Amino acid sequence: MSSAFHSTDILRVPCKTCGAQLNYSAEKQKLACSHCGNTEDIPLTKTKLVENPLAFRVENHQLPQAPTEEKRLYTCTNCGARTQINLDQPTLNCAFCGSKSVNPDAQKTRMIEPAGVLPFRIGRSGALERFKSWVGGDWLAPSNLKAGAVLDNMHGIYIPYWTFDAGAESDWTGDAGFYYYVPVQVRDNNGRLVTQQQQRVRWERRSGHHQAFYDDVLMMASRNLSKQEGAVAEVSRYNMGEVVDYDPRFLLGWEAELYSIDLTESTRKAEDEIRRREETACSGQLGGDTQRGLQVDTRLNQQTFKHLLLPLWICSYTYNGKLFRFLVNGQTGQVAGERPKSVTKIAILIIGFILLVLVFIWLGKK
Repeated sequence: MSSAFHSTDILRVPCKTCGAQLNYSAEKQKLACSHCGNTEDIPLTKTKLVENPLAFRVENHQLPQAPTEEKRLYTCTNCGARTQINLDQPTLNCAFCGSKSVNPDAQKTRMIEPAGVLPFRIGRSGALERFKSWVGGDWLAPSNLKAGAVLDNMHGIYIPYWTFDAGAESDWTGDAGFYYYVPVQVRDNNGRLVTQQQQRVRWERRSGHHQAFYDDVLMMASRNLSKQEGAVAEVSRYNMGEVVDYDPRFLLGWEAELYSIDLTESTRKAEDEIRRREETACSGQLGGDTQRGLQVDTRLNQQTFKHLLLPLWICSYTYNGKLFRFLVNGQTGQVAGERPKSVTKIAILIIGFILLVLVFIWLGKK
């Protein structure tokens, strides 16, 4: 990467035709000039997507032996979000809380440099189209929601993620239970003896070994989106095969949040996630109709990490004077977020369910 792209100030890439500032176009997948329409390619290389070893064990909160760069940051005084904005005249309102009090005085700090970036493919118009389709797609929503929803805010922003690779080896022991049935004599409601089949469990002690390699376990590094964790998980199905080498030109005209969940905390979360997956896999090996006392001892090896920037639209809309938030995946267009519910439709659904239960009870008595 040339030294020009390590600038601690806002990156400037003038148009070769008219001299105006170029910005990255999601629709064209190129740098584009809004003044004369000229476009320039950005090489989509994958030569620098290297894994950094976690052998340093995240000790003493020191930066690991990974590339770092100095960032020019804007800080929201309301929620504390730190954002890198590559615009000549940055929109100084916060994408996360909507505050207009973002501090315009940039601070400089040293951060772990992203190894890769997943460029935006969904532009503003594409995100708006997907919002219109999504907002009217819930049967339980008010019938006039699509017409009455007023878009309040749209921010295309690169969200920081850590990805982790690790090998895992697990030894496990546990009891697998297998159902069988025996006839027993019981009295019915009329006092008569009848034969019924009663379930029993035959237990078998088992043990085994499981090993697997986990590639690109994604951990979001934005604390500012923690309140929308469910929606983030729903829209975070990215095609990681399209991640390319980090190049700050992909950020021209867009915002990029700096990680607020550090590598230490994210490593612990990733290790816990891998151990949960290993426990599920070992449970599958144990087998049986039911289980008890499963104990899994997991050891991790070959642990590495990368720092990536992934595209996300953070948006909000109003309906009947109330604010609702939603997210749009900047690569796939997947939408998730808040939608109001119609009290009338919910009441109809409940009444219909109650009537259906009553019908089944009546048929059972017949």
